Amino acid sequence: MSKIRVTVWSEGLDPKLEPKAVACYPDDINACIGGFLSRHDDLQVTLHTLSEPENGLSQEILDNTDVLIWWSHLYNDQLSDEASNRVVEAVLNGMGLMLLHSSMGCKPARAMLGRNSNGGKYREIGERERVWVVNRSHPIMEGLEKEYIDVPQSEMYGEPYGMATPDDILFISWFEGGEVLRSGVTWHKGAGKIFFFTSGHEEFPTYHLPEIQKVITNGTRWLKPTHTPGLSFRGNLDKVTPLSPINLEGK
Repeated sequence: MSKIRVTVWSEGLDPKLEPKAVACYPDDINACIGGFLSRHDDLQVTLHTLSEPENGLSQEILDNTDVLIWWSHLYNDQLSDEASNRVVEAVLNGMGLMLLHSSMGCKPARAMLGRNSNGGKYREIGERERVWVVNRSHPIMEGLEKEYIDVPQSEMYGEPYGMATPDDILFISWFEGGEVLRSGVTWHKGAGKIFFFTSGHEEFPTYHLPEIQKVITNGTRWLKPTHTPGLSFRGNLDKVTPLSPINLEGK
């Protein structure tokens, strides 16, 4: 069986602006995520960042990616439109996309899910988050032993949270202040799938929690492309040959 080719992408952490984040993830968040994913024999992991040529999202990289895991929060506007368009086209053609934490504000997400795909209540005081499982039958729940995941310290994002109506709601988070959030949701776009999972603030060791790692690992496998025959979204649609008219009279 061929391995799932996973690209873990991060905008990178700035030691001057984000010293707490660098202390928590000294080799960057993508290295932490890529590290625990690499322990699984069915996953082939590569790491890329915003600062690389073509923002680490060249056509060659995306052509060799089955699942793209995306982490960003501060520098969404620094991503080029060309790189964003390549990601959107790759998803429409079957690549899976996992949006972590506050990545809903990135250009590809806003292009596919609408400009309302961010915003809502916000607070950063390191309060407890309880991530409740609300769809127990979904493959992403495989191996979770409890009906919730406790995150000791978290950044609160709460409803009403501006996101496109999801195809499925997998998790709902509760925070100590009483707010709630649809914190794990999915969409189908073209031939691809999107999984948005919010738990994972950069200043807290959320991605070291075994349950969070299990969700991300299961999500990666669920996002694997399904190769079925169909139209490609690539190319000039003006060149498509129109179908012959249907003869309803049987002549």
